[in-house]
Amino acid sequence: MIAIIATLIGLLLPAVQSAREAARRTQCTNQVKQMMLAMHGIVSTYGYFPTGGLYPWPNIEDFLQGGKPFGPGKQGLSWAFQILPFMEETAVHNLTTTSQITNTPVSQYFCPSRRPPTRSTVSNAWLTDYAALNPIQSRSQLGDSTFNVLMSSVNPGSGACARTWGPWGTKDGSNSGLSAPLKTATELGTTYTGFSGVLVRSSYSVEKNKPTNVKLLGYDPPVKPAKITDGTSKTAVIAEKRLRPSTYFDNEWYDDRGWSDGWDPDAIRSTACWPQADGDEYRLPNGSVSDFAGYVVGSAHRNGFSTGFADGSVRMLDYEIDLEVFNSLGHRADGQ
Repeated sequence: MIAIIATLIGLLLPAVQSAREAARRTQCTNQVKQMMLAMHGIVSTYGYFPTGGLYPWPNIEDFLQGGKPFGPGKQGLSWAFQILPFMEETAVHNLTTTSQITNTPVSQYFCPSRRPPTRSTVSNAWLTDYAALNPIQSRSQLGDSTFNVLMSSVNPGSGACARTWGPWGTKDGSNSGLSAPLKTATELGTTYTGFSGVLVRSSYSVEKNKPTNVKLLGYDPPVKPAKITDGTSKTAVIAEKRLRPSTYFDNEWYDDRGWSDGWDPDAIRSTACWPQADGDEYRLPNGSVSDFAGYVVGSAHRNGFSTGFADGSVRMLDYEIDLEVFNSLGHRADGQ
């Protein structure tokens, strides 16, 4: 009898665990859905989608006036900060010091399959499991030869992910300065590529700790729905991030400032990097181990990662998705 009971328990446990993970995955998907609905609240209010913020580790004190935070057109903090009033988190959105913001968790920004609300062991800031998607330029923009090299899985060390081509809006992957004053599009000249996703980098530059030093960068303006010419149902906006399980509760350079970060891998990831499930080693298609993980999307789910589209829908994308197709999904107007 004991052996029979033990056998039955052994059969039931995997089913129970599977059911629990299915429930967690559903909750994670619903959270992405709420974020996309909140973005549509931004669109209804302002006429355009939120931006991805300005630069890493911004201070809210530089992006408010009269005790009120700037709207998405001028805000240097993340898209996740900008949508808070439409996530029933207005009180958090109205906090007026960086210390208050980084010390406040937003439970919806954590996938239950991965970790509960967690803060960095280094910065003490509350983290996030989701990021906006930033594509590189399209094949038609770059030309076949250049694009093929960037998408290559034969020599991925020279590819777009390795060079972080695009996340900073420049051809060479240069971040053009982590802190303001940043270079304008005109100053960057032919190096400037622009931002091809739905959530673009802010163009209203405020020098860090010098809120009166303002510089208009001339980058892409916040994206209106009409600018998503590929169709809102076919353009991906946000997704889950790939992280290392061994550092879920520790610290990584790309998971240290959390949900309030600006244009930084904490809150921005690239569609030019191969998606992958969470793991302590990020392996490229040629089998080599890479530290490009800071720009990669993925999740703690076995079969894929939750992805929010510009029409407000949410779909699970497979880790095996073709890289060019994935980049096209992130591009708002490549005609693919």
